[in-house]
Amino acid sequence: MLVVGASSGVGREVARQVARAGGHVVLAARRAQALADAVDAIRTEGGKADAEPFDVTDQARCQQGVASAVATLGGLDGLVYAAGISPLVMMQRASHSEWQQVLAVNVIGASHVTAAAVETLEHDGGRAVYVGSYSVRQSLPGIGLYATSKVALDGLIEAWRMEVPNVDFTRALLGNTSGTEFANGWGAEETGRVTKLWIERGLFPAATMMPVEAAGEAIASVLALRGYIDDIAIMPRQRDASASVDPKRR
Repeated sequence: MLVVGASSGVGREVARQVARAGGHVVLAARRAQALADAVDAIRTEGGKADAEPFDVTDQARCQQGVASAVATLGGLDGLVYAAGISPLVMMQRASHSEWQQVLAVNVIGASHVTAAAVETLEHDGGRAVYVGSYSVRQSLPGIGLYATSKVALDGLIEAWRMEVPNVDFTRALLGNTSGTEFANGWGAEETGRVTKLWIERGLFPAATMMPVEAAGEAIASVLALRGYIDDIAIMPRQRDASASVDPKRR
């Protein structure tokens, strides 16, 4: 398995779950040290993992990184694209560079990686899974760029299905998930202002937050199935609710 966006959050947990199940996994991400730490953690648990650092916004590096991962693995049974970013900015104030960055990572990078991996996936009968978001159904003020990119990701997945019908392309739509770095780049002042707006409109706090372990386990389970799965929604349950409010969500 190749997991892209595996240095933290959902991607790291998927890689961990795959390795715990006995799979050989290559973790890919931009941050080399964080990636190395994730690989070390998996190996400490007895799992088989390797690191392949590359930036998904660099098409040539995507091609090189995927080729190197395939060589390390000896093939490719599964690809998981979990890379994603979300600035906290109201649409009216969003800059062109913010739009470019979000789309480059969340959508275009997904296609670069898929293009590099799809021939091997087709040959090996593999599956590609993309981490989507419940925000395509209900966005929030301030994460419109992210939500829009996830709608675009849905379209991208469908386009790949039409062009390469022999590969299973699956969208894993995630509900509110704790334990990720989703909100790490948000400034305290803007977070406070936007969170106040969410609460005033009855949009937040969310009723439940799903542990990142649950999200990772669900996606890893999809990779193990033989049947075709076009979409799967992975949502939190009431009994998973935490006593503390966590503004991080997917």
